[in-house]
Amino acid sequence: MGVSLWNPGANSLLGGLGEPLRYALFGGLSLAIIVYTYITRGIRVSLSAEWTLLLAFLAYTIASAAWSEGGASAMMKATLISLTVMVSICIVNLKWLDEILVIHYRLVGCFVTACFVTVLLFPDIGIETGWELEGDWKGLAGQKNELGALAAYVVVSSVAIPLPKSRIAVAIRVVVFAIAGTCLVFSGSRGGQLIAVIGIAALIASRLPKTAQRVSLLLLLACMIPLLHLVASTISLTDDRIGVLGATFNTSNRTTLWFYGLEQLRDRLFLGFGVGGFWTTPRLLAFQDTHGWVLDNFHNGYVTILIEGGLVGLLLLMGALAFIMLLLLMAIGHLRDAHLSLGFAFVVMTLVSNVVENLIGRSTSLSFMTLLIVCFSIHAYVSWLAGRQTDQDFSYPRGYRNDLLARLFGLQKVNKA
Repeated sequence: MGVSLWNPGANSLLGGLGEPLRYALFGGLSLAIIVYTYITRGIRVSLSAEWTLLLAFLAYTIASAAWSEGGASAMMKATLISLTVMVSICIVNLKWLDEILVIHYRLVGCFVTACFVTVLLFPDIGIETGWELEGDWKGLAGQKNELGALAAYVVVSSVAIPLPKSRIAVAIRVVVFAIAGTCLVFSGSRGGQLIAVIGIAALIASRLPKTAQRVSLLLLLACMIPLLHLVASTISLTDDRIGVLGATFNTSNRTTLWFYGLEQLRDRLFLGFGVGGFWTTPRLLAFQDTHGWVLDNFHNGYVTILIEGGLVGLLLLMGALAFIMLLLLMAIGHLRDAHLSLGFAFVVMTLVSNVVENLIGRSTSLSFMTLLIVCFSIHAYVSWLAGRQTDQDFSYPRGYRNDLLARLFGLQKVNKA
């Protein structure tokens, strides 16, 4: 997870060797974790619906390198995704959801603090100077949006994770929250600020009384159909703006990239272009000749999955996410747990972030890895929570098969020890 935060730029001391070194280090550590887990614990997977569909989507994404036009680059990306998936499963076998979220909070909190110090002491490194970015904070992150997203996760985690009974711990938590909030504001990342608000809203929703949660969900579902109809009737797309419900949003020419990819998808609608297979040199040159500029990134994870994985890949992902969200929504209504609420908030934040950045399937990205770890962890953690609240007997497989969660998801009691 630490290596995933490392973003060696071309101007770093390592120069062009930084990225290959990062991949080599990531691969070596990944193999070490896999071997260690296999020897000490064994590697187990669940046959639950969300595991099955998520693994099916990931396996399909990896296999799509076979028909990708990306060549060696596509094979490398597929290999790195394979390692990320295996490491995520191994970490789930080694750690529980509450432990994982605390580790993530401490790791990202330290990184955001280091970014804050870098901005103060080394502004030439920590402050953006590029076009339309001048003055925005990035710290040690690759760009301002990355710092904004990480700061948002720290802000939400600082609110959600239970505090130890220590004045020093409280003081540290307040300082980290203040630093993360400052980085979130001065990074200028609208996406980071949005997901911070969404994360806090998800925490609040997860802690509402059960009746209020049900009423809110019913109202949301009741409003969805007229809202979707209204959005569909008012939406308009141009080269750099999206108009909806009378408001206009600047997409920084993202829609131009989307149209270009979607127009060419018609010939490969079902299987797509394969992982890393769309932005080949001919397509880059064709886009540049037409528009005068080029960027080999759709800046939308769902559009990327559709173009690279086709309808098959997108439907597999949507199915997996549907079961994960259903499990979370059922669990937070029945089980009151701060770490489960934070897991729910984290998943929602990441799914929203994927609208403006390519996060799902981004090989060694920390956000992608943590999303997989959290999604794979939920089933066992909910099983343990439900068993603990039923009684103090954690013996396997006696349990609560008449419980609503158990009937829906086939949960069985788990001994956390």
